[in-house]
Amino acid sequence: MNNSMSLEGSLSYKSVDHIAIAVRDLPSAIAFFSNVLGFALIQRREVKGTRTGMISAEMEHNGIKFVLCQGTEDESQVSRYIAEFGPGVAHIALAVDDVHSTVGELSARGMEFDTSVIEGAGLTQAFSSRCLNSGLSFELIKRDPSQEGFVDGNVQSLFEQLEASGAY
Repeated sequence: MNNSMSLEGSLSYKSVDHIAIAVRDLPSAIAFFSNVLGFALIQRREVKGTRTGMISAEMEHNGIKFVLCQGTEDESQVSRYIAEFGPGVAHIALAVDDVHSTVGELSARGMEFDTSVIEGAGLTQAFSSRCLNSGLSFELIKRDPSQEGFVDGNVQSLFEQLEASGAY
């Protein structure tokens, strides 16, 4: 049996929760997603760490969610990502039933994580380290059914942990 076949049955990803896209110009990206693709702007957010920041916009259409992200300084995580990989998909958020156990299982398989598991009101999240081959990072996320958007405290904690680790 090939190794990938034996591994896939033990992990239980439920769906893609959202896709985060690193952009150079957030207002232009919002206009494109709204006016051309027909997505609704759900929420805008500004996050500041110790040294850098990020602005973002949550866009949704028929349950499909994108989070558009722009760095506010050249040294910010998103700006550094764009400098290294160009604009585009920065992370894919996979919905899981148990973030802690999924992090444990993936860690045992060799995946590294840039954040601890962050728990907020109705939302649990963790971010993997970036794959230098694809440029992707994976977010593992569990939402309580009543939690539609993001929890400000979670976003702030995740941003601060990523900033402290030097991850982008």
